Formats: sequence, structure tokens, C-alpha cells
Amino acid sequence: MQVYDIKTDADGRELTQHGELDFPCAFYDEKFSEFVGQEVPWHWHEEIEIVMVVEGSANVESLGTQCELHPGEALIINASALHRMTDIGTNDCRVLNVVLDPLFLAGSKHSKIYKRYFLPARNNTQFSVYKLTPNVAWQACAIDALSLAFEDLQSQNFGFEISVQSQLARFWFLFCRHEPNIFIHEQLTQKTESRIQNLINFIHQHYAKQISVADISSAAQISSSECFRLFKNCFQCSPNNYLLNFRLQQAAKNLLETQSSITQVSLAVGFNSPAYFSKKFKLQFGVRPREFRKL
Repeated sequence: MQVYDIKTDADGRELTQHGELDFPCAFYDEKFSEFVGQEVPWHWHEEIEIVMVVEGSANVESLGTQCELHPGEALIINASALHRMTDIGTNDCRVLNVVLDPLFLAGSKHSKIYKRYFLPARNNTQFSVYKLTPNVAWQACAIDALSLAFEDLQSQNFGFEISVQSQLARFWFLFCRHEPNIFIHEQLTQKTESRIQNLINFIHQHYAKQISVADISSAAQISSSECFRLFKNCFQCSPNNYLLNFRLQQAAKNLLETQSSITQVSLAVGFNSPAYFSKKFKLQFGVRPREFRKL
């Protein structure tokens, strides 16, 4: 579904849901003349966006930077980067773009791939957009992979989801390999990484019990305030929210893989109240546990 009227909240965050829960990757084939105001207005979203110009030319602005895109060129727009695109050519600009949750490629926020190759880029305030041109060899290869992903997204032939994920992973790998400084900008110190590992290991091992921030902090022998700071810097959430999200992820897995009742599932992952569990589950996944099991 094309989105030509981009609606945002008061902070400029786009309200459109891109992709589905089980395939968090959305494809768009857009002409600027179709947009309200004939431009892509200022907005931002949690997902990474990759744009390729097919016809015409566009000017892309992000805070503190701007660049022009011409046919065959592509652009990476970082997660949470405020941006705007306008048509600057005589021909109606047409772009193909894909908007994807980093977890589409990384699998989980707990994975090494996310922590090493996505989170540092997300936290790098110097990286808002990155232009790729076919005149640079490795960028030409990345653009080729992106083009193949677009072809699969358009055709939707059997197995296209696997191919799209593979091609976009290839694209991101080339970006990581040739621009490593973007990903080491926010590398954690060995001491901090060890503390974080101890904290999340404790949560993963004890999430089914009633645990507090003080309990979590003690796993790394740090204060509760330091625990909050580490989680905020590394995961953009509090330890309580990390624990809640992990419990919900485990609950979703149990709903799909076991025949346990909703109450049994909620108790098994650390919730005392099935009603509270159902409320939080719907906020996370968009449907209640019983509906999720039927998907």
C-alpha cells in the first residue's frame, strides 16, 4: 500500500506502520507528484529507510546535511533521523524505497548482530544519511543487491521473503564492511560490555521470577542508578522495560509452541495477572494473546 499523505505526531514521528509483525519490511514505489504537497515532508520513524531513485532527481535534507539523488543512486536514512525529500528535476521524480525494522535482519535486540552492526549506527548522532553511487565499486554491488530486493518485493514470487532478507543483508554487510567507523563510533568499553552482559544474562535466566531493578543491578555489582544509565545508553529503555519486553517475547514463543492456556503462559513468564499480561501483550504485538495464537 502506497502512503502519499504522511501523518505524524506532535514530535514529527510518522504514524504509518511499515510492514507486518511477522515481516517488518515494507516496500514503496512512489512518484513525488502523488504526495500531498508534491514532496515528502519532514518526518522520522524508528525504522531504517533505503531509497533508490529510478527517474528524475531528488534533494534529501536531514538536520545539518543535504544531498542530491539521481537515477541509479541510493541513500540510507538512519533510524530516527528527521528527513525531508523534494523533487528538483524537470521530470517527475520516482523512487523505490524499503523501510525495515533492524530486527528484520538482526533477529533480536539480544543478538550480537544487532548489538554490533545496528545499535552503534543507530546511536551515532553523526550518521543521519549516507549516499551510495554506482561509480564506487562496492557501492555498485550494494545497489545491485538492493535492486534485486526491490524486484523480489515487486514480484512476490514464492520464497521472495527469504530472498529479500538475503539481499538486504548483503547490502548492509557491504555498508558495514566498507564504513566500519560508523559502527565503532559508540563501541562499548570492555568493562561496560561485561556489565551489560551480566545484567541481561540475569534477566534471561530469572525473568520468570519476581525480580526488581536492585536484583538486576546486583548481578553486575552496580547501583540501580548505574543500571538505569547502562540500559538507557545501550537499549534506549529502562531495565524494567527490557524485562517486560523479554517476558512478552518469551510469552509469544510459548503461545506458538505449546498448548498451555493463556493463564499458564502468563504465569510462566513472570506475570501475576493474566489481565495485565493480555493488556501489555496487545500493546506490544497489536493483538491479544488468544488472537496471536491464531495468526
